Amino acid sequence: MGYVPPPTPQHGLEEGPILLKDGRTAFLRRAGPKDLPLFVEFLRRLSPESLRMRFFSPISPEKAAELLLSAKPEEEKVILMVLAGDPPRMVATGEYVRLKGEGTAEVAFLVDDAFQGKGLGTLLLERLALIAAKRGVRRFQAFVLAENQKMLNVFMESGFQVRARRDSGEVEVEFEILLEEKAAERFEWREKVSTLASLHPFFFPRGVAVVGASRDPESIGYRALENLIFGRFQGPVYPVNEAIGKEGGTVGPLLAYPRVESIPSPVDLAVIAVPKERVWEALEASGRRGVRASVVLTTGFQDQEARELADKARRLGMRLLGPGSLGLVHTHPEVRLAAGLAPLPKPGPLAISSQSGTLGRAVMAYAEGMGLGISSFVSLGAKADISSNDLLQFWEEDERTRVILLYLESFGNPRRFSRLARRIGKKKPILAVHPSRDPLVRTLFAQAGVIRANSLEEAFDVAALLALGRLPENNRVRLISNASGPSNLALEALREGGLFVEHVDLGSTAKAEEFARALEEALEGEAGSVFLLFVPMGFTSEEEFLALLEKAEGNKLLLACVMGSPGVRARVMGQVALYRFPESAAIALSRAWAYKAWREEPLHFPDFPDLRLEEARKLLEGKETLSQAEGAALLECFGLPLGKGEGLSLKLTAKPHPLFGPVLPLV
Repeated sequence: MGYVPPPTPQHGLEEGPILLKDGRTAFLRRAGPKDLPLFVEFLRRLSPESLRMRFFSPISPEKAAELLLSAKPEEEKVILMVLAGDPPRMVATGEYVRLKGEGTAEVAFLVDDAFQGKGLGTLLLERLALIAAKRGVRRFQAFVLAENQKMLNVFMESGFQVRARRDSGEVEVEFEILLEEKAAERFEWREKVSTLASLHPFFFPRGVAVVGASRDPESIGYRALENLIFGRFQGPVYPVNEAIGKEGGTVGPLLAYPRVESIPSPVDLAVIAVPKERVWEALEASGRRGVRASVVLTTGFQDQEARELADKARRLGMRLLGPGSLGLVHTHPEVRLAAGLAPLPKPGPLAISSQSGTLGRAVMAYAEGMGLGISSFVSLGAKADISSNDLLQFWEEDERTRVILLYLESFGNPRRFSRLARRIGKKKPILAVHPSRDPLVRTLFAQAGVIRANSLEEAFDVAALLALGRLPENNRVRLISNASGPSNLALEALREGGLFVEHVDLGSTAKAEEFARALEEALEGEAGSVFLLFVPMGFTSEEEFLALLEKAEGNKLLLACVMGSPGVRARVMGQVALYRFPESAAIALSRAWAYKAWREEPLHFPDFPDLRLEEARKLLEGKETLSQAEGAALLECFGLPLGKGEGLSLKLTAKPHPLFGPVLPLV
């Protein structure tokens, strides 16, 4: 079994927001003696049966709370608690305890009756295992009543290799907590299920409320309502405006409601378009109504204010997009959702996420001009809650999305992004544009298989090719052209991208029939891609050449360049990606080939059975720096002995980066 890196939660391992299996939100943190009142209140709510299952005999809530929070001097005890609701109340706890220095710890959980079956026991087990492994624990054991099938299922379905032994009415379970591939896959699967459930109300809402809907054509509330109506959203839309609703009036063709709570039918999504000072109130009202998703279009929030808004939404059981979001669109024919300030675009295979709302609007317009439709578009705004990491998991499962394009200005959790992108990129190409030229960002994208574009224009050049749904079968490309100068530009760019070129020069007098014959021969050849380069020379018209492209079909990746053609730089025409400049087409094909090569690499980590981890751990205990001899000994634990000969001297250091984690600069 090879090395499996531990999963990286989206938020903190020991403290931060979490998602339940049904997509609802909660908060996880460490517990301590000061939490005794919360524990007592939690235990008083539990049924006697739940208490018996945990403590094996009747016990008072007060005594049980003291027992859970106490630890003997010789013990190491880690207690986690889960809070939900507004005001928050405790709904679950989990702990492990071990004698200091021992490699085995005992683990146990307790979940509110109303929250059982929502994945909390499993989540607590995962987090405790990750925490314990970092502290040198190697095994978990638990003692469970034989009749407590729910808890036994948590262990048996965890992905760990569980050994169970029954003794009278109890079952003892024991398992190694160092990750194996199956357990890591289960961790990832469970997180994806929760994330998809939390995003469902955004992309498939049963009803949408526009809080702050207005009759003023210059207001964002008017525009948001207008886009929902003109986009023909396939569900009910409810304008919410206190003044108009109280009078029983309408906004546009729709009856207005004074409050979100007044809406009689199910509402899953609230589009909030009110002044900043009223957003908090609108969010609370939406939460009381049972709304599961909120899009905050309002701008002007500082970072801390945005975080507080997201925390409030989570306590209300909602996820939040924004604040300062342009909104989202989903072109699915059974949804047709334009929830925000962007109208519904033409449907297609491209999914787009943008932190910049105004840039996102321009990007959608550019995509439409290319003939490249949109499956969904999300403007993240301040990214206080929903991030590109969430969206990647939705688009991974979305059958209508073929290519993912991300415009990133910052990373919330780059290590999590890398892990997700590596998995999802094996199924669908991920294009990213990031304004930074930081080598860390470049390395992150390369390791994760993300196709980095140096500009938005280059990103769309590549997207046009990938949207065809094919990748180059090999690194051979047949270049068919009628002009030597542009051909040389293409040849240089193709070779620089690692492609082997079979060049067919038809000459400047080539007619459409000659291009057609050359294309037919190329489709029967060994090259995995065919690139047609055309310059109007008076012997074949642009219209004739484009007609040839419209009829072109085959099992190879097809791209073409028509120099001098007006309009956008790249566009999709049938089964062909069409470009104005040869270098643009060549670079796009090179990126597609590099992605294909990465995609064929196995998605696993190498096995190093000879690593001396315990020895390395002891070397590092209690030390901030190592001597040269200690450093050499540490490297030898990982199979990296230092050479003894003369040579170039380089310094390797390990530095904790605030975003990227451990970074190893070599200077």
